Amino acid sequence: MDFNIKLSNGFVLRGFIMSPGERLQAMIIMVHGLGEHIRRYSSWSGLFNEAMAGMVGVDLPGHGQSDGKRGHIRSYAITDEMIDSLLDQCSKTFPGIPLFLYGHSLGGGMVLDYMLRKNPPVKGAIVTSPWLKLSFEPEKSKIRLAGIMKNILPSLVQSSGLVVDHLSRDREVVEKYKKDPLVHGLISVSLFHSAMTAASRSLHNASSLKKPLLLMHGTDDRICSSEGSREFAEKSPLAELRLWEGAYHELHNDLCRHEVFDAIRNWLETKLS
Repeated sequence: MDFNIKLSNGFVLRGFIMSPGERLQAMIIMVHGLGEHIRRYSSWSGLFNEAMAGMVGVDLPGHGQSDGKRGHIRSYAITDEMIDSLLDQCSKTFPGIPLFLYGHSLGGGMVLDYMLRKNPPVKGAIVTSPWLKLSFEPEKSKIRLAGIMKNILPSLVQSSGLVVDHLSRDREVVEKYKKDPLVHGLISVSLFHSAMTAASRSLHNASSLKKPLLLMHGTDDRICSSEGSREFAEKSPLAELRLWEGAYHELHNDLCRHEVFDAIRNWLETKLS
């Protein structure tokens, strides 16, 4: 069913919530990646429902059906408020039910940064293909521009440089993405700077993680490098790293998706037992 939240800046963030009803054993708060939207996780959430876990998520500001300039997020204070609100509403709606954060790509980087800075009241976190290290070298001009313009014109957007073919080895997924009217290939200078800063901060502070983490990455990810996940896991005793040989960026949409879900379900079961 539809689920919306309103931020203090007036933005309405639109998404969905799915629950298995009385069988509910855990709630997953989902944070999606750059340029996409939360409805791309609808079928994935159905698998969680079958495993007696609910899922809730909203489109990031500037994404999907949410308010905001396409590709622009002024600072992570905004996404902090978003995650705070989702956790608060879930704890009130489902009292006593364990909560887990789940982030993918840009959302994965956001979740790691949030976990390290705020140590929220969750049982743990699931993170796939996080933005910790990119698989390509960003244009130096883009890095310089972000550093200069983040305080002058933070909403200036550029192409994200996403190569859609690198999302998944499943051609059907790629073609569907190309035809999706709700996706975009933009990123603002402030969002780029925030993401790069958070990635560096997370790698530096990984050892201070206080909650269990399932960290998963495809070895052939050409968007976010699996080396970032390796480095994070090496520094964090609470991080369990799973690498998927040959897999691309979107593990939940790749050819190994069923094995990936089995790994998540098994990890959740150990944390709930």
